Amino acid sequence: MSERRRKLAWAAVIVASATAISRVVGLGREVITAGLYGVTADYNTYVSVSVVPNLIRQLFADAAISAAFVPVLTALLAAGDVERARKLTGTLLGFMLAVVGAVCVVLILAATPVVKAIYPELTATSHMTQLAAHYLQILVPTVLVLALAGVLTGVLYAHERFTMPAVVSIIWNLVIIAFMVVWHEQWGVYALAWGTLVGTVVELILLGFSMRAAGEPLTLNFHFGDPYLRRVLALMVPITITLGILNFNALIDTYFAQFVSDHAAAEIGYSFRLYQLPQGIFAVTIGTILFPTLSRFAAQKNMDEFRETLSLGVRQMIYVSLPFLAWFTILAAPIVRLVYQRGTFTPAATQEVAWALAAFTLGLTFSNVNIMFNRSFQSLQRPWLPLYVGLVNLGLNAVLDWILLKPLGVAGITLSTSIVSIFNMVVLVWLLRRQIGLIDGRRIAKSAGGAVLAALGLTAVSGGLWFALHWFAALGFVPLFLSVVVAVFAGGLTYLRISKVLRLDELASVRRLWSRKRRRGGPVASADEGPGAG
Repeated sequence: MSERRRKLAWAAVIVASATAISRVVGLGREVITAGLYGVTADYNTYVSVSVVPNLIRQLFADAAISAAFVPVLTALLAAGDVERARKLTGTLLGFMLAVVGAVCVVLILAATPVVKAIYPELTATSHMTQLAAHYLQILVPTVLVLALAGVLTGVLYAHERFTMPAVVSIIWNLVIIAFMVVWHEQWGVYALAWGTLVGTVVELILLGFSMRAAGEPLTLNFHFGDPYLRRVLALMVPITITLGILNFNALIDTYFAQFVSDHAAAEIGYSFRLYQLPQGIFAVTIGTILFPTLSRFAAQKNMDEFRETLSLGVRQMIYVSLPFLAWFTILAAPIVRLVYQRGTFTPAATQEVAWALAAFTLGLTFSNVNIMFNRSFQSLQRPWLPLYVGLVNLGLNAVLDWILLKPLGVAGITLSTSIVSIFNMVVLVWLLRRQIGLIDGRRIAKSAGGAVLAALGLTAVSGGLWFALHWFAALGFVPLFLSVVVAVFAGGLTYLRISKVLRLDELASVRRLWSRKRRRGGPVASADEGPGAG
């Protein structure tokens, strides 16, 4: 193995380890948050307001910057034009400071009318209006900090330095945990808000030190006529719109949540944290690893291999999603109780979050399959087609929220998300067939049928064991933990056993794909992941 490949392989191990640790620490942060704040009105306000800076953050920072900036910067470095690359870095930093900084200043100054316009029911009293405005003013600066951090991360990626960008998410979570543990009694939810801001600043500082260690200077310039800057911004547009649509849907959901109760947004947030775990661990990884292969076959006009790769990805998505669909449906209440129910988080909150999680999960498989279809359109250089569908989804989501929130409450809002995921998949399949013809539908359906049979076996075993052990689980945390683990583990073994009996080859293919991930020399991350996402 060459020195470079050895270095990249070691980087992949570090990134994978840091990602795993970050997920564990992030889950710990959510457990502590639930115990300290539960679904109180103050925390519900914080969750609702945080959607606004998260939306702007996705438009200007994180994945959008890295995905657009790294290819241009890497090309300059490969051509040996180091000074030009450094000038581009300084120009992009200056652009983010000027443009994103201006947006942040406007939002800080206009915080009160902004929150009153978006959340009229939430801000019905002067106290809640003031609280919402203060939370927004604290969180808005994180948008600028993360925009600058996105540029520094892009530089580090271009220099194949992956460790610090992977580690900072752990530090970000730890800072927030420290703020909550030390200051929650004096500051309440403000401890969470200030911890988020300080953790984001610490992230930027650490990335800055890592960039200097890489021999790259930190400079600013404001030459916005730079053609390379225009190229980066042009590449950002489709990514930005895609991420923006996703977060506009979150804004729509929190808007309607305020008309359900003063704790609905918090309940949706807790359920979403659990819902996204399998997506972040499995679905995004599968889509990311197969993306280069799809792109290569698309460039070669090799549609047979393109369809085969697409079919493989869809079948794997279905196979890894169905167990979580079963667990998050039949074991929703015990899982939520195990993870969240302590301190301020009450049994009543557990029931509401469990219903929201179950409704969310009905669309999990379709949502994960959509990742594969979106990657296919990107490979074919047709990224705008899914964007048009996404715009339709915004309207559909709003209509369904309005229809379902009265009869179903919080679960109605999360159910609308599931229905939109199903609609999105149907339309993407139709559009993709117009692009490439048949997509191996019979093989996908046969594989899905086998996986469904295995999932039914899992459901029977996990559900039956929980029914038998629920009295034991009521005795305390340790009995609850053991009961949930036994139900999940036995159901999982059943799923694997039935898969083997039915000779489903998706398990072996997922294992092979996972080994490819460990051999990769770079990060595999979701556009939604990373510091600031929470």
